[in-house]
Amino acid sequence: MLRKRIVIAEDDDAIAHMLNMALGDGGYLCVRARAGDEALRMVRLHTPDLLILDVMMPVIDGLEVARRLRADVILSATPILMLTALTSVDQKVQGLDAGADDYLVKPFDLRELAARVRALIRAARRERDRNPTTSLPGTASVEQHIDEVLKAGELAAVLHVDIRDFDHWADQVGYARAEQLVAALGELMLETTRAQGEGFLGHMGGADFIVVVNQPASGTEAAEALARTIIERFDQRKAGWVDGDAAALGMAVAVSTTEGLAAGAAEELSERLAAAMRTAKQGEASNYVVWRAQTA
Repeated sequence: MLRKRIVIAEDDDAIAHMLNMALGDGGYLCVRARAGDEALRMVRLHTPDLLILDVMMPVIDGLEVARRLRADVILSATPILMLTALTSVDQKVQGLDAGADDYLVKPFDLRELAARVRALIRAARRERDRNPTTSLPGTASVEQHIDEVLKAGELAAVLHVDIRDFDHWADQVGYARAEQLVAALGELMLETTRAQGEGFLGHMGGADFIVVVNQPASGTEAAEALARTIIERFDQRKAGWVDGDAAALGMAVAVSTTEGLAAGAAEELSERLAAAMRTAKQGEASNYVVWRAQTA
């Protein structure tokens, strides 16, 4: 796994060294900048997971560095932890208004620093991976969740939900209407999975959704019931989506299980689902096919 990168913009050598040692011991790769203009160059060069930014910096102060980063279309998502020796509320407000995500006043406890760093990187990673159309967790989060399920040895069922011939339909109606349908489908998926209780829902892109639900010892009955419910609700609502243009669309759902899979076997699970989805989409008896993937 790649180490998380942090740019430390701090002109005080002692503080910079302390930060570098503490965060380096925590597994982070740290790069030092001694002035505000250098901090901007370092962020552009390294695209870090976090910028630790002192307010009182030479050449360009920390507030202006934060403003320039937030105005940059590429770098604006970089999380910023601002450091200052100034304790007034006005100073903190200025930093937050300039674009800082969090504030730490000197002197600070290294344990609190480490906790804030972890929280900011974790939040930024979740936000970056969210699908912009549905705000649901994206591909990386789906893969991470499935890996965690397999590592824990948990018995779970996985549903892959897709719209049949979606790409062809989207080419006909245009991206704007296609995005409207995907957003509506995301709401339907979220509403339906929440009603079932615990579970994980992710959006892989397009009209592809992944649902992971706990599988009881009795088998995949609960997961297949959820699949049928999703299909029924899609059938009920699709005629009202994008001016009725979606009325002719059908849905395919592939259901598989983690049974027999060891830690690290996420690729095998993906292959099962892909085979199941191919079979589902080839069905001709109905617009809707739920196909149960066979375990190895």
